[in-house]
Amino acid sequence: MKKIKKNINKKRIDPIFEARKNSNFEKYSKEADIKIRIAEEVFFMRENRGLSQQVLAKNAETTQRVISNIENGDLNPGTFLLFKISKALNFNSHNLARIYDCSESFYVMNKSTGTLNTYMSKSIAGFSLNNN
Repeated sequence: MKKIKKNINKKRIDPIFEARKNSNFEKYSKEADIKIRIAEEVFFMRENRGLSQQVLAKNAETTQRVISNIENGDLNPGTFLLFKISKALNFNSHNLARIYDCSESFYVMNKSTGTLNTYMSKSIAGFSLNNN
């Protein structure tokens, strides 16, 4: 009985408070936030288009497992994979703005090449997706 009372009287540690003490906490927190936003956007756009993970994977030239990992927030796709998924789901500037938490997005037409580029104003200025 005494052992139980000793354990009860021990100071409880708040794991979030302890994690925030780590110098890398904010970096990891931001990375996790982006993974979650990508997961949500890919999932909702895929569902809205009535596509299975397998069909999306085929259209994006990847595997169903990769799509599943992205939608579960277990995988942060690189730029090229995100671009392929974006094309397969017909993402527009608003989809990308939600992923990257940008308040504004705008199109710029390159007259010489005829390409339309999408730019976001916050944190990733200069990121472009060619929409032909």
